[in-house]
Amino acid sequence: MRHVPALLLPALAGVCLLAGCASAAPPVDEDALHDWKSAQDAAVETEADVLGVLQGDIGPGNDLSDAEPTVTLQFPASQYLDHLEFSCYGNGQMRGQVRTVTERGAQSVELDEMACNDSPHRITLSRSARDAVDSVAFTGTDSDRSSAWRLVIVGPGPSGD
Repeated sequence: MRHVPALLLPALAGVCLLAGCASAAPPVDEDALHDWKSAQDAAVETEADVLGVLQGDIGPGNDLSDAEPTVTLQFPASQYLDHLEFSCYGNGQMRGQVRTVTERGAQSVELDEMACNDSPHRITLSRSARDAVDSVAFTGTDSDRSSAWRLVIVGPGPSGD
C-alpha cells in the first residue's frame, strides 16, 4: 500500500473540487435572461398571425418522465395552425414534447435536441396535428442547464395560407 504525503492531500482535494466545478452548468445571468424575455415579447407583439405563446423556465436534466408540468393553451374555438416556433435562452440545448388535441384525438411529437443559440426553431406538425386544434401543450425536457423556453403558436395568417 502506498502512502500519499500529507502535503499532497490538500492539492489533490483542490484538483478534485475544481474538476467538479468545471462540469457544473453555468449560472443564469438574470439580467440577460430578462432582456431575452423582453426581446421575445416584443417580437411576438408585431406578428399578426400569432395565436398564442407558451413559455416556462427549466432546470438542468428533466427527462420526460420527471419533467416539470406541461404548459397548455386551450383555445376558446378550434384553430388551424401553420407551424410552431421554439426558442430557448442561452448557449445550452434542450428537447421537448408538443401535444395537440383536436376533435379526432391527441397527438404528441417528441422534438430532437435543439441548440438555444440557433433559436428560433421552426416546427412543422403533420396536417392532422394542425387542423381544428383545440389545445397545444409543451413540456420542456433534457436541458443541459437552467434556461427559459418559449413556444409560439402561429396560425395561417390573414390570407389563409
